[in-house]
Amino acid sequence: MTWTTEFGESHEGYVGAVLLDGSEPKPVHLDPGSGADFRTTREWWAYSGQLGRPKAAFLRGCCACGWRGASYPIDWEQLSDEDDS
Repeated sequence: MTWTTEFGESHEGYVGAVLLDGSEPKPVHLDPGSGADFRTTREWWAYSGQLGRPKAAFLRGCCACGWRGASYPIDWEQLSDEDDS
């Protein structure tokens, strides 16, 4: 999600991850398969604890300018149940 049209490039938003200790994890590198084009993300869903990544405990709105919103707990069990349906 971006707000670059109205606010400029310093305001690019995303839903970020927060670890149990309250810190934000480093960006995750996504491997698309073969090739050298690796993308990175700080989106909450990438921090599921799989593939050696840290597991997010909370999510929150974030902006490239440094603004952070309130944190909300992630219920990974409920998300896993939804994936099974």
